Amino acid sequence: MAMILQSCEDNSENGIEVPDLFEVGSFTDNGTTVVVYTPHPPQVGYNVLYLQVHEGGEALDNLDIDIMPVMHMETHSHSSPVELPGQVREEEYNLYRFAVVFTMPGSGMHGGWELNISISDDNQPDTRAEGVIETGVEESRRVINFETENGDRYVLSLVEPEEPETGSNELLLTLHKRESMMSYPPVLDAEFLFEPWMPSMDHGSGNNIHPVHQQNGHYKGLVNFNMTGDWELRFEITRNEIDLGQHIFEVQF
Repeated sequence: MAMILQSCEDNSENGIEVPDLFEVGSFTDNGTTVVVYTPHPPQVGYNVLYLQVHEGGEALDNLDIDIMPVMHMETHSHSSPVELPGQVREEEYNLYRFAVVFTMPGSGMHGGWELNISISDDNQPDTRAEGVIETGVEESRRVINFETENGDRYVLSLVEPEEPETGSNELLLTLHKRESMMSYPPVLDAEFLFEPWMPSMDHGSGNNIHPVHQQNGHYKGLVNFNMTGDWELRFEITRNEIDLGQHIFEVQF
């Protein structure tokens, strides 16, 4: 079932501040309420999300939070890459920040995504709260699922530029390996060669920087667009001297 996302104004509810974000969904278990927010409706690709956990009008701190995204298909189920929250809330919204790379769209009768969430802490031995939040995911062209010649499967996502502009833009990608239908660890040791290309004008651009690994499967570089129009971001990826192929994201602005 797809969730209807609604923008929330800055206010408080039962003593808990409601952030100026879209609410994806919520549940209450054992008196603990869990709410998931996002800056925009979830889409295929890298999504930053935020988690609010409160009980009796008090926001809870120092939590252990486990999140498993799951897509149920007709014949099987699978997960996707996820970056779990830390035990400390981030500063901008005072919420627990996490991220999910949704690998395919889904909503309603055609299948949607679930966020399976479990909350625990050191103050009680049992799980404090657990539940499922369902969400639709809109289509985009910001993820490439690919398989190498030896049968290994990877998920490559384009994070930035999200809103490209003429000149130098931050280039940020994530790379994960599918070890099983439910396990997608980040790849920390890939090497990228990068070239932007404009097919309609048959030229590229200078002053680009190949993406290099930063942390947790994130690779950062620079892309220079010298004019607006249709661009291809072309990546040649290797890992331990094994060719992972050439992969292209299309960008239009």
